[in-house]
Amino acid sequence: MTAHWKDTRDKASRRWFYALFFLLPLTVVFGHRGLAPWLLLASLPAFARGAFWQAAFGKLFDHPSLTDPKFASFAALLFLCFWIFLSGFWSPKGDPGMFLYVLGPALVGASIIWFSLTLTREWAWRLGRAFLWALVAGMIILSFEGVTDGLLRRFLPPSEPSTSRDIIALGRGVTALAPALFPAAAIAVRQWSRTAAVFVLALGIVAAATNDVLANVLAIGAGVAAALLALNAQRFTLKLVGGGAIAMLLLAPLVASQIPVEAIYASAEKNLSPEVLSQLSSSLHRLAIWKAVGVEAFSCQPFGCGADYARMWKETAPMVEVPGASVALSVSPIHPHNVFMQLWLELGLPGVFAMAAFLWFGLATLLRARLSRAVGAAIAGAFVAILISVMVEGSLWQVWRLAAMALAASGVALAHMLEKR
Repeated sequence: MTAHWKDTRDKASRRWFYALFFLLPLTVVFGHRGLAPWLLLASLPAFARGAFWQAAFGKLFDHPSLTDPKFASFAALLFLCFWIFLSGFWSPKGDPGMFLYVLGPALVGASIIWFSLTLTREWAWRLGRAFLWALVAGMIILSFEGVTDGLLRRFLPPSEPSTSRDIIALGRGVTALAPALFPAAAIAVRQWSRTAAVFVLALGIVAAATNDVLANVLAIGAGVAAALLALNAQRFTLKLVGGGAIAMLLLAPLVASQIPVEAIYASAEKNLSPEVLSQLSSSLHRLAIWKAVGVEAFSCQPFGCGADYARMWKETAPMVEVPGASVALSVSPIHPHNVFMQLWLELGLPGVFAMAAFLWFGLATLLRARLSRAVGAAIAGAFVAILISVMVEGSLWQVWRLAAMALAASGVALAHMLEKR
């Protein structure tokens, strides 16, 4: 390949990324599900390079060994996707192709991470700055929308039939960007200052608080706490959050099945006003969901009831009277609002252990890497924000959530290259 062609290709790729980072804030504000196709478009410069296929996959498969945590984590991911494929044959939905919901974002995200880790110094600075500005702009616009009850979304078609649905959609936009806040803060430290990093995180907290999704406030708040701890004790924090995630995954159905739902509901009705109960009804409903799924998950062992079983179970699942809710609600909505519970219910022991292995070997990879304080803190913060989200509202089949994880990971790669360079 001639030098002229490489220069032309690199300029085109740079402009492509600039255009995509300009569109990122608009994507999450006006349609958070658009983050998945956004990620696919961002992967094209990597997929168009032969070096990606040779370097990324060649290094993994030239000398495959489970003693290499990178290969082991990739093998665990492939087994998880293979098991999702098999489970489709006994799932009530009967769709073996659902493994693509996981494998697609993983491979696309990996390509962007690889691309970020091979950047020159100039590229790292330019794309790092673009990533940072995209996150800042996104949180500013989301905060504005939260304060004005979705002013921009009301003015631009298509309009939602109710303001509450608009606000929920904006809350999902905050969810999509929340994990990426932490690598953006790490980039801000390198390109601007520590004060700028604090400002970036504060913008995320404001956007979460003004857009009516409690899970976002909890996720960003817990992420900030983990990031601060990692600044002073990086390896301890990574082991704590990684080991904690694996423990919560393994214990999920046992803990959930013991939730004293009736006692909590009785206490809430006795001590809280109707207005407060109305605001908390969604959270109270989740307690009933998790307990019912925990009990049902035991009956689905050892192989699980199949991918997307929860959606089919909704038709026959019991109803529950939730304090603050105007009608009886199903204990099985579209998904269990907890990815760990969903793994136990739908994919059984093989799926759970595949995910546990992926987390274990992924953690081992991070512990072997030489990470700066800022990048280690960004990883801890992003991971905890993701963990909170997947434990209280996420689903394995929501591709945009997996795309949000990949976006955060690509930001970590950019921050790492800025420190490394």
